[in-house]
Amino acid sequence: MQVTLRLPKDMYERVTQAALIEQQQVEDLLRTLIAEGLEAHMTIRELLEQVSEDYRTRLAREGKLEQSSDDVLQELRDLREQIARDLYPG
Repeated sequence: MQVTLRLPKDMYERVTQAALIEQQQVEDLLRTLIAEGLEAHMTIRELLEQVSEDYRTRLAREGKLEQSSDDVLQELRDLREQIARDLYPG
C-alpha cells in the first residue's frame, strides 16, 4: 500500500540526514521509524494499562475502589500535611 505523507521541512531534513547517515533510502527509514513508533506507543499504552489495573486492584484490596475523587484528594492532602509535620516539626 502506498501512502503520501506531508512533513514539515525541518522534520523532512532530519529524516533525510538520518537516512544519509544510516545509508538507507528515505522511504525505508520512514517505514522503520513508523514501525518503531507504533511499537513504542503500544508498549507505553500496555504499561499504563497494567499500572492502572494494578492500582485498581490495590484500591479494591484496600476497600477504596468506590471512593469519590473528592475523598481521594482529601486523603492526599491529609497525607501531605502529615509528611510535612513529620519532616518539619515545630
